[in-house]
Amino acid sequence: MLFMVKLTHDYTTCQAHHPEKFPLFRDTLAQVSDHGIKVHGSYSNRLEHTSFMILEADTFEQLDAAFDPILEMGNFDVTPVVKR
Repeated sequence: MLFMVKLTHDYTTCQAHHPEKFPLFRDTLAQVSDHGIKVHGSYSNRLEHTSFMILEADTFEQLDAAFDPILEMGNFDVTPVVKR
């Protein structure tokens, strides 16, 4: 199943301004495959503090477990999508 994940935060919660949190954020995103998730694409708009990821997982629970360490660092919108 494919998912579009939109991650947003604002200027005050940006990891660039909290360098002690950045390694956890970066490593969590880099290790989603440890939860059986395949990354099809990852894109960001730094000016809007927004990132988009196209992920493939068997269950939503895999996404929940993968992003659990960084849930308080922003807003996560997860939408199931299909490729046509």
